[in-house]
Amino acid sequence: MQTLIEQVVQGARQDECKAQAALFRLLARTLEYEVDEAFLDHLRKDLQEPLAEAGAELPNDMVMGETGEILENLAVEYTALFVQPGAISPYASVFETGSMFQEQCDRATQWYRENGFVFKHRYSGEFPDHVGTMLSFVSALFEREAQALEADDEGKAEEIRQSRERFLIEELGGWAPGWASVAAQAAQHPFYERMLGLVERVLWDELTQIVPPRRMRELTEKNARGPTVIKKDPGFRKASGL
Repeated sequence: MQTLIEQVVQGARQDECKAQAALFRLLARTLEYEVDEAFLDHLRKDLQEPLAEAGAELPNDMVMGETGEILENLAVEYTALFVQPGAISPYASVFETGSMFQEQCDRATQWYRENGFVFKHRYSGEFPDHVGTMLSFVSALFEREAQALEADDEGKAEEIRQSRERFLIEELGGWAPGWASVAAQAAQHPFYERMLGLVERVLWDELTQIVPPRRMRELTEKNARGPTVIKKDPGFRKASGL
């Protein structure tokens, strides 16, 4: 039987896991898809104050402006920032290798499968190593850890915690904070600039708590490299007719 102190500690861990699940879910939603009317309403009504406290205050035009105009402006920015040619691709494979659907994508798929999840794309051209999908996976693991704690299953909670930390270190730690920094610098709309800054801070905060100093230096150096760019061969383009 748990002592009162143990119950308090476990309750605090459970609350923290739920809070982190909600935070990572918000970051994932911001990056996976354009802002729609329902998400904008959620940002305005429920998240305006928490975001301001986290240093990601909603721009005045998103708070006071006309909904249709706001959504149009955000859609233009989302496409320019993440989708169109020359954008800051949100895929681990592209950021680290310069090409789509590489080893990073396979590893992400394996992680999801081993933890009971199946990746299902909403639109064609989506892959499992999208940073938003990966953040959503972290959110799901936080949520599962909270559920295990609520059920007094310490062993399961510890197993999930270890998986979550490994995923953060091995699959996000070497590129995602750097990606967020690059994308924030490229952003033209303050909403995405601030949310990307929040993504970077949250990831570094998580990593700082779980990564040994020597490994932390390694991750810092990796994130400072920036995106990989494959140089096009003009001779190939000429020969191929491209």
